[in-house]
Amino acid sequence: MKLVAVTNGKMRRQTLSAAIEEIEQLVDSIILREPHMADADYRSMVEELIASGVDRDKLCIHSRLDIGRKTGVSNLHLKEKGSGVRKVKQADPFLKVGVSVHSLQSAKQAEEEGADYVMFGHVYATNSKIGLEPRGIEELKSITTSIDIPVIAIGGITPARLQEIQEAGAAGAAVMSGMFGGPQPLQAVKRYVKELTIHEGTL
Repeated sequence: MKLVAVTNGKMRRQTLSAAIEEIEQLVDSIILREPHMADADYRSMVEELIASGVDRDKLCIHSRLDIGRKTGVSNLHLKEKGSGVRKVKQADPFLKVGVSVHSLQSAKQAEEEGADYVMFGHVYATNSKIGLEPRGIEELKSITTSIDIPVIAIGGITPARLQEIQEAGAAGAAVMSGMFGGPQPLQAVKRYVKELTIHEGTL
């Protein structure tokens, strides 16, 4: 099962870059979700990460297609609303495009439009969605059994919940607060990796 790190938009750029460099080899993908960062700073950060040795293929640009083109990063993650997957795919057929979804209908639509994967959540209660009812493991199952593209689960996923996510058919788990919400992202990521290793091959 894939392990995806999602940045939380709350860290200082220098601190964030250092954390990404530390965890890069332990995760399958890093979605750079920094909505408040200016385009120039975002592009500069991506270029500096690549120059420092971070695998370009593990980086995923969030929403900013132009920056992906300018930096040579071929992974793009789009928001659910007005995602424009079909248009992006027509312009860049070799781009790997994922979409955030919050319902089975949206997941099916993303698949029809050519998305390579969907990210569904939030599955469990999470500090990033305070006051919003989690969608739950059963809805996750309904999506994984209804579409053919990979489904990445997100939202309140702790190491102890990875097995349940996997049993529900998720192709991966995306983690934001659990990795970047504390003072030691590397140690946090290692706990997820350890749990995945324990259950590897048992399902």
